[in-house]
Amino acid sequence: MRFKKTMSFYIMVMFSVIFFSISPSLEISEEDIKADIKLKTVLYDYIATQYKLATEKDMPEERLYLLVDAIMEASKVFDISPIMIVAVIDTETTFKNIIGPYGEIGYMQIKPTTAKYIVEKNILLFESLGYNNTDLDWIRERLLVDPRFNILVGTGYLKYLIEEHEDIYMALGWYNGGGNTYYANKVVYKVNAISIKYPII
Repeated sequence: MRFKKTMSFYIMVMFSVIFFSISPSLEISEEDIKADIKLKTVLYDYIATQYKLATEKDMPEERLYLLVDAIMEASKVFDISPIMIVAVIDTETTFKNIIGPYGEIGYMQIKPTTAKYIVEKNILLFESLGYNNTDLDWIRERLLVDPRFNILVGTGYLKYLIEEHEDIYMALGWYNGGGNTYYANKVVYKVNAISIKYPII
């Protein structure tokens, strides 16, 4: 079963590579393609493993691919390492789509009011990504039902905190509220654990 999932993932990645390589409007180097394949392979394996450890269930393949694509996209849009994004999601929800006790929503546990602020602050960017609604009720629903939107907003919030504090460690602490160093240490630990487990990255 694990072999079949891995093979189907590689097939999906290779179709993406073929599409990008034959598209005349996109200039992507061979090195970029190889790096993306390595990262996607790492994300696929890590997310699937962590989710199964937490739930004792396999994550549906469609959802797994969606999460990997969303993380890669958010990484490029906001210039934040996909490993950092994965570490935050793992710390927040272990890749479960849940509602927190204080109104935090989805994989990256974003409050709707925070999401609204981030979208409005980057409205042209979000419009270019297909999101042009700033209604709070709409945002609340999208955070739960649209993993791509949730991860884009969560990564956008992390980027905002990094710019505000000019320090990644402090930004991580404030992501969870109040400059929480315990939380920041948990995320940093996961980043290091991923780097050790997957030395190809």
